[in-house]
Amino acid sequence: MTRLEILERIQRRVLWLAVWMVHYANALRPNPDGTKVGGHQASSTSLVSLLTALYFDALRPGDLVAVKPHAAPAFYAVQYLRGRLGVDALRAFRSFGGLQAYPSRRKNPEIVDLTTGSMGLGAVQASFTALVGRYLLDHGGPGAPERVIVFVGDAELDEGNVWEALWEEALGRLGTLLWIVDVNRQSLDRVVPDRRGRQLPALFAALGWRVITLAWGRRLAARFAQPGGAALRARLEAMPWEAYQALLRLPGPAVRKALVTRPDGTRDADVEHALEDVDDATLPTLIADVGGHDLGAILEAFEAAAAERDRPTVILASTIKGWGLPLAGDPLNHTALLTTAQVEALRAALGIVPGEEWAGFAPDSPEAALVRRLPPLYAPPPRRPAPEVPERLEEVTHPDDSSTQEAFGRVLAALARRAVGDAIVTVSADVALTTHLGGWIRRRGVWAPEPAPDAGAATSEAWRASPAGQHIELGIAEHNLVLLLGALGLAGELAGVTLLPIGTLYDRFVPRALEALYHALYAGARFVVVGTPSGVSLAPEGGAHQSVITPPVGVALPGLTYAEPAFAREVEWILLAGLRDLARGTGESLYLRLSTRPVDQRLAPPPTEAYRADVLAGGYRLIDVRGAPGADPEGTMVHLFAAGAVVPEAVAASRALRAEGIFANVFVVTSPDRLYRGLRRGPGHLERLVSADEEEVPVVSVLDGHSATLAFLGSALGVPQLALGVDDFGQSGTRAELYRHYGIDAAAIAAAARVLLGRSP
Repeated sequence: MTRLEILERIQRRVLWLAVWMVHYANALRPNPDGTKVGGHQASSTSLVSLLTALYFDALRPGDLVAVKPHAAPAFYAVQYLRGRLGVDALRAFRSFGGLQAYPSRRKNPEIVDLTTGSMGLGAVQASFTALVGRYLLDHGGPGAPERVIVFVGDAELDEGNVWEALWEEALGRLGTLLWIVDVNRQSLDRVVPDRRGRQLPALFAALGWRVITLAWGRRLAARFAQPGGAALRARLEAMPWEAYQALLRLPGPAVRKALVTRPDGTRDADVEHALEDVDDATLPTLIADVGGHDLGAILEAFEAAAAERDRPTVILASTIKGWGLPLAGDPLNHTALLTTAQVEALRAALGIVPGEEWAGFAPDSPEAALVRRLPPLYAPPPRRPAPEVPERLEEVTHPDDSSTQEAFGRVLAALARRAVGDAIVTVSADVALTTHLGGWIRRRGVWAPEPAPDAGAATSEAWRASPAGQHIELGIAEHNLVLLLGALGLAGELAGVTLLPIGTLYDRFVPRALEALYHALYAGARFVVVGTPSGVSLAPEGGAHQSVITPPVGVALPGLTYAEPAFAREVEWILLAGLRDLARGTGESLYLRLSTRPVDQRLAPPPTEAYRADVLAGGYRLIDVRGAPGADPEGTMVHLFAAGAVVPEAVAASRALRAEGIFANVFVVTSPDRLYRGLRRGPGHLERLVSADEEEVPVVSVLDGHSATLAFLGSALGVPQLALGVDDFGQSGTRAELYRHYGIDAAAIAAAARVLLGRSP
């Protein structure tokens, strides 16, 4: 039996298991509430041939693979037949605790190399994994993975973030990157515009990629070489994709009529001649012979791609959505499920014995023998020791008037002089200097796949770019920034080298990157993202650059700790703690929201260990009026909780209220996120900050961001609260004008305290 014959038998079993798995989940597995389980039978089967050729022939031990989300059933079937999953795992597809609907490294790391659940995002993060492999190789790493293979749906290319990433010059130099585009011409509701067939090769070629096209299978290609075949090929390739998809669903006589009839209604004798020896029963199968289901052509394409060393390769593989199924090419097949009768007919057609629907390959079969000869799949190199991150940087000092953004720059510059700096990689989307990465870059340099001339003449600083650099400068695309951070943050798991990725972006644009941020976190990556400058404190820049909703976003995102320090020393402690968590692989990613507003550092407490511990826990008491002469918790005391840049306003309000006989404690919230999450685990840090004899004291909260961020404090403490913040679009003005307009200045804080205490304004 030839290799292709064995692969043909394997792909038939992959096709069956992918369909049966979904059918079992929807029609046979107990389902008390009757909710449709789904499973994308049609989208999955379009990749059956390509997955079979890759996993049972072309895949090398150094290859990482990312599979398009909707092909999950076929992917799981392949893993089962390769011996990496048991039958119980297939039965548990889309059940609680079972195989996920879409490939998820977080949920199923034993088989999934790279998470691809979100359209477009998974493909891009996977591609940046190839960039990370090159970066590691340039810095003495293991050169793993050797290659990254990414399966992408053609409709997935509608996502704009895909082209933002492919535009990045560094990706265009990676010979270790292979994309396989599943050109099945269908999205969820429509046929993809047929112009894509002409645009995609040109677009990839313009971006420096090698393009391999698998348009037609060998049977149809042989027909093209016969008399009249050139006219048949021209007819098929000139046909709009909508018309070709319709052709796939027609009976033989209707297919013949559609092909031999020109658009003007006349008959094409050449096409008629090319098809005269093809009977009506065979004709639909011949016309559906596309390159993405021709195993021989696919293997040749894989071999050609493997020989490419200087640039990435894309294989544009024409496939059929629903290949091998009665709903092939149907425009409504995306979420359609085969009926029981259709599944039974497919079982008979594929030679599956009733009662053996879950069977793999018999040990003595040619298929099993082939599997035994296959090389192992990707396994990460042994993990190298993680870098040691200090708890403090004693050498760093800060001026009396300093912003948290400036402090971040000083801390990073200090880390650049230490050994731990070797593990740090910084990334920015064209905002490195304005987010205070300049000192770090001057010492560590910019990374580029090849040495580049001094860029000083073209930039505001003399940056040296080389393979030894440790800052990656991207174009203005926040999705790229976060997805690259995600790829860097998985280097320990995938390549055995722990990196400490830090990315900076304008805080206003965190929402623009939100979906990518969610994906990177869901994929299990750990990194630091610095949003700066933030809030209306960026006063003259106006509302387009002022962030309002980012604090509640930071609280809501899973797998991410949001922190907003008020003083320079707090930036150091929080950043170092976050980097230690990354090094240990035990903590979460960190979102550090910083400000350009200079704050008087003399307001901060002395740098004791207790102060540091409270900062990392989420907050501390800055002004304590307990025991002050005249303080009365039942009538004259109020708690002021403030975060970030407006802490000086809370201090000023406390002093003003004291002159009126109102005693105001000031609490600095360094992480609303940690305080909130602490409430869900029983008594937490918030309860430790507020003593039992203060249980009736009302709360005023304030931050330069949406007031909802701290609005939980009153209910958590069981007291009345007025939450102050910026709940509308920002605008230009002086800082004092904006604080007054949005009600977050000292006067507004004091007025809120009076209202809560029943004092007249």
